[in-house]
Amino acid sequence: MVNWQRYKWPIISIIIIFGVLAIMLSVGFTVGILSEDPDGLERVLEDSGVGEPESLWTPFLSFITNEYVAGLIGLILAAIIIGGVFYLITYFKNKRAK
Repeated sequence: MVNWQRYKWPIISIIIIFGVLAIMLSVGFTVGILSEDPDGLERVLEDSGVGEPESLWTPFLSFITNEYVAGLIGLILAAIIIGGVFYLITYFKNKRAK
């Protein structure tokens, strides 16, 4: 028989992490679909002289010009961050259990 109470918080944390990753992926794909040729309200705003607002952030790996290298480094950083989050979750869980 499986003790589900023991696995309650790891399962909840995995579900939350998958949810956040799903939201991040959906936003990323949505931004990629946006058109460079505006129509409708965007066209009216551009015709009246209102342009695109300046970006509030710059990409973290913007200094790397090769897209494949930037993608590989991004994947490695994401794996390190996710591993660190899981390590912290288990560390604090074990600390609380003692």
